[in-house]
Amino acid sequence: MSSFKFLDQSPLPCYLGGEAFTGSSSYEVKDPHNSSKVLHTVSSITEADVPKVIEVAHKAQKKWAKTPVTERRDIFIRAAAILKERTPEFAKVEFEETTSTQMWAGFECGLAVESIAEVAAVATAALRGEIATTGSHQKAYIERCPFGVVLGCAPWNAPLTLGQRACLQPIMAGNSAVLKTSEMSPRTHMIIAEIMAAAGLPEGVLSIVHVAPQDAAKVVEAFIAAPEVRKVNFTGSTRVGSIIAATCGRYIKPVTLELGGKAPAIVCEDADLDHAVNAIKFGAYFHSGQICMATQSAIVHESIADKFVEMFSAKHPKASNGPSSQMRGLFTEASAKRTQEIVEDALSKGAKIVAGDEQADRDYNIVQPRLLRGVTKEQRIYREEMFSPTFSILTFKTDDEAIEIANDHDYGLAAAVFTRDTSRGHRIAAQIESGMVHVNGATVHDSAVMPHGGWKQSGFGRFNGIEGIREFTQTKVITINEPHMYPAPE
Repeated sequence: MSSFKFLDQSPLPCYLGGEAFTGSSSYEVKDPHNSSKVLHTVSSITEADVPKVIEVAHKAQKKWAKTPVTERRDIFIRAAAILKERTPEFAKVEFEETTSTQMWAGFECGLAVESIAEVAAVATAALRGEIATTGSHQKAYIERCPFGVVLGCAPWNAPLTLGQRACLQPIMAGNSAVLKTSEMSPRTHMIIAEIMAAAGLPEGVLSIVHVAPQDAAKVVEAFIAAPEVRKVNFTGSTRVGSIIAATCGRYIKPVTLELGGKAPAIVCEDADLDHAVNAIKFGAYFHSGQICMATQSAIVHESIADKFVEMFSAKHPKASNGPSSQMRGLFTEASAKRTQEIVEDALSKGAKIVAGDEQADRDYNIVQPRLLRGVTKEQRIYREEMFSPTFSILTFKTDDEAIEIANDHDYGLAAAVFTRDTSRGHRIAAQIESGMVHVNGATVHDSAVMPHGGWKQSGFGRFNGIEGIREFTQTKVITINEPHMYPAPE
């Protein structure tokens, strides 16, 4: 018998004031692999519901901001323990609603546990105030203060990890948070309500709302426009992130953005090829490439390029929609179609598929993993984010040439360098325009203890750990002054 408090209700409710909340509208979530199959109906909010949601969050935040950090920490520790204990049932929810494999869903729950636990561990250090050294007549205290109500918007592709950080890191900082779920994974996102309610988070500190796709633009702008909403965070595509940023600009609201990526992996001639091929294949194909840090191109020294292709192609995976599959289909039919169009563009301009099938299956949105060679700047695949298991190889002669290719696109979220000479690896990494560069490590890596975020069109601001908590605070300076003479005009 299910122990879910919210997830088994029909329609799936929103979460407001610690209870299930019915919005003014509803929509159907369909099986991403079969658009004729309805998974569940979702109660969603419209623009008319926004004032009520904000009222609850604003009222709760006033009290929550005064709650000692140690009490907040204890709630998070309990939440992490609950999520860890119930991972099998929560992972099943994600597997059934999204295109996640069973392996990815369980792995993703583990990442969320680590993230919540790390935020609890570093909270007191992150929120500690400082005393500035000023004149002899004055003491200056620098305090870290919450913004108020924070709106977080999270995607479907790592719903627990990206959903919890969008709302829980702001909450640890003393804000209340409204999480707008992805229309594709609302039930998975509601797991956060399950664990936080069970952990004892006070009513109203966390609100979770679902929004039908046709209402999303108006609802999000209504939240951003509200005076009580003081900060926004968004994780998703660069296209939508640009719209969110523009809207925040109109209302003078700070925003944290974690957007798309085009992660390159440079493979030097002295690299451990067995290790490099394994790490790059993991980065390229894990979760069918639907990760913002997914490796999308290998920039390989020309002297070892043939050997790299031979090793990479030797055991090439296949995608299927079976329950034990290591790779499933993409999240929408449109995504599968776009991928095929980009591949066909590359093939028409001289590229060759050297591993994988030329045609996409398209049943269940499946795109078979493919490796392309002969990729050039004139092809869309060279610069566009793929978000699918479509991978290309380019070659270089000098380190400077490799760095130039690695930086020759609009993104800067993750990258990798493979070499036995770690000094050389560090020297190359220092010149790559990216929020993270892993020397002899896969591009897909997001540890709860490290700041995570991008450069260029991959966004700005940081999640995770100390930086992730401080991202949702603003500093206040309070000075205490002894009486003294000012040079006032007479």
